[in-house]
Amino acid sequence: MARPTRRENPDAIYHVYSRGNYRAPIFADDGAAQSFLRALEATIRRAGWEVFAYAIMPNHFHLMLRAPRANLSRGMHLLLSAFALRFNGFNEEHGHVFQGRYHAKRVPRGMDSSRVIDYIHLNHVRKGLLTVEDCTLSSLSSLSRLVHPERRELMHIGEALEKIAGYPDRADGWNRYLTHLRAVLLEDASGAKYEAEWIAAEKARGLPLLELVRNEERPPSAPEGDYSHLDANHSEAIFQKLLAREGKVEADLTLAHGLVPWKLRIGREITLDTTASFVWLAQRLKLGSAAYFARVLSETRGQATT
Repeated sequence: MARPTRRENPDAIYHVYSRGNYRAPIFADDGAAQSFLRALEATIRRAGWEVFAYAIMPNHFHLMLRAPRANLSRGMHLLLSAFALRFNGFNEEHGHVFQGRYHAKRVPRGMDSSRVIDYIHLNHVRKGLLTVEDCTLSSLSSLSRLVHPERRELMHIGEALEKIAGYPDRADGWNRYLTHLRAVLLEDASGAKYEAEWIAAEKARGLPLLELVRNEERPPSAPEGDYSHLDANHSEAIFQKLLAREGKVEADLTLAHGLVPWKLRIGREITLDTTASFVWLAQRLKLGSAAYFARVLSETRGQATT
C-alpha cells in the first residue's frame, strides 16, 4: 500500500525527527554529524526552509522548521538521501541509514511554540550527554549557533529567539534564555511534563498547527489546501532568471542540442538553489537523458543528489 501524501501548509511549523536504522548510533562519529549539518545547510538553501532549532543525538536528530514553499517532504528526501549517500560511501556500506519514514509533527495550535524549542535544546541535557553550557559550545546543538551568530549561516536561530521564545537576539537575551532553559530542566527533568502538555493540546484543539508569531496580532495562516505549486513555481522562476542571465530565450533551448556549456551552468546553479529534480531539469533544458545530465553534473561539481 502506498504511503499517504503529507498535507503541507506553508505557515505550519514542524517538529521533525528520525532515528538511525535499528537505532544505530549513526552520529556517534563527529565526522558523520558534521556531514549531516552540511547536508542540512545545503537543503535549507535548496528548499528555502526556515530552521529554528536542531539537536543531533547519537542515533537520531530533531529539527524545528517551517517550509514556506510547502516542500517539507521533498526537502526531507533531499536531506536524508544526501546524508545517506555520504554516510554509506564513507563507511563502505549500502542500504537504509534511517529507520523508516521520518516523523513530522505539526505542533498543536494551543501549545506555546517556545516549548518545542526548549525541548529540542534540552535533549542532550536530559540524556546526560551535555550540559546547557556544553551545548553552547557544541555544533550538535543549535544553542551553539545562538550564542555565535557568525555560525548561523542560513538558519533562523535569532528569529526564533525573538519571535518564538520572546528574548532579544543579543548577549543579554541569550543569557536570559539559557537561564530559562535551566529553570525548565529543574521543573521538568525528564520531559514528561512536556509530553503530557503536547498530548493535551492536541486533544483540546484538534488539528495540530503552530503559528510563528506568539502574540494576538499574528497574521492569519494560509487556509488548508494544495500548496504543491509553490515549490514548482519557485523552480520555474529561478530557471527563467538563469535563462535570461545567459541571454537566452525558450527557443534557444530547442536550437541548442546536447548539454552545451550554458545549459550546464543553468543546471548546476538550479540544483543548488531549488529542489528541482534531474528529470524536470532535463525536460526544461531539452536534454535527452536525465541520468546522463546527473552524471555530468556530479563529475563537474563533485556530488549531486536529487
